[in-house]
Amino acid sequence: MRHITFILLVGSYLLALVINLMPSIKYPDASIGLLNMFVTIVFIVLLLVYSQKGSKFIRVFSILGGLSGLIVFIITSFEQDMIGNGVLDLISSIQYPFYVIFITPLFGGNMLINLTPGIFALLMTLVYGVGIVVGFNVYSKAE
Repeated sequence: MRHITFILLVGSYLLALVINLMPSIKYPDASIGLLNMFVTIVFIVLLLVYSQKGSKFIRVFSILGGLSGLIVFIITSFEQDMIGNGVLDLISSIQYPFYVIFITPLFGGNMLINLTPGIFALLMTLVYGVGIVVGFNVYSKAE
């Protein structure tokens, strides 16, 4: 059963990543539909279900997801001030892999709240934070 849940989690992650990729890159010009929101909800539910199993992989993934939300938020907050400075532009480009890997699969949830990508990334830190708390709670009960 554990492997089936993990396969479903990876499948839902990849599906959410593929379906939400173009809307998250082109936001606010691209529209977010019900399909985007549905795959995001499926991924979040499976992430929380699998984190209840106390998987170390999910704890690390959730920690990286939470940190990436903070990184994206901080960099997008200062991005307008960074334009024109080569070193600061390089720092700004750091956010894009974090955004695509960790925030894009959750971007369908932005259909409901309609936030800028930076603030949405900060909000998604809370989703990954719940995964961290659930994972560590299960881990501490196992000991």
